[in-house]
Amino acid sequence: MPMEKSRPSSSNIFPESRLAHELLNGLEGLEIGPASHNPFGLKTRNVGLTADRDPDDYEFFKQSQLEMCGSFATIDISADAANIPVPDDSTDFVLHSHVWEHLPNPFIALDEWVGITRSGGYLFVIVPKRDAAASDKDRPVTSLPSLVELYKKKRRGETFPPEERGRGGGHYTVFSPGLLREIGSWFNQSHSRARLDEVAFQETDDKVGNGHTTVWQVRKYSALSGFGRACFRQVKPLLSGRRTSDRRGS
Repeated sequence: MPMEKSRPSSSNIFPESRLAHELLNGLEGLEIGPASHNPFGLKTRNVGLTADRDPDDYEFFKQSQLEMCGSFATIDISADAANIPVPDDSTDFVLHSHVWEHLPNPFIALDEWVGITRSGGYLFVIVPKRDAAASDKDRPVTSLPSLVELYKKKRRGETFPPEERGRGGGHYTVFSPGLLREIGSWFNQSHSRARLDEVAFQETDDKVGNGHTTVWQVRKYSALSGFGRACFRQVKPLLSGRRTSDRRGS
């Protein structure tokens, strides 16, 4: 598939993250849901939905980027955020900013990201603060039990009741610092062959400034090979042939 070509950029671009450079310089990773106005300046391949997979979603975010800075991000790997066609243990890091809240089943995606990241690699995550989107201000922070229930049932976006689908301008999950730490603890308690160690946290991210940053280092045990797909192979048939949108926030 031909790559989408960027157009020349202009002003109105957010600064790069100092924290991301401190941790990820010299490594090679994947960025999910890239945006030209929000560059990281790292060695990455960009993962997202292309026009042939989701034309409406793709065109909306392409136009949003053009309006912001006059260019749009190149997509190197056309894929769902929870079903990325790269080998297990093949990337040094997975990076995304204002993407996770748009995925209807966050923990299935988390398993995927852990699976494709090498032991010792990183998950670098920026999620919006509760007041980053006006439509989220009056919503409660999403509870850990509700996310675990979704994970156990392997529910997809199409199974959400209409009143739940895309609430909050496309946000399924409302994050908080507490929820992020609960997620890390839950993962370590529920997965016996890998763990997430928090190595950095920012109450206010040093990128756009309207989100929380958490960075987990992925630890896998020596007997573990192909964590994501070997351990959760039963999830994959549900992921193939269906899509979730890799939407971006501001």
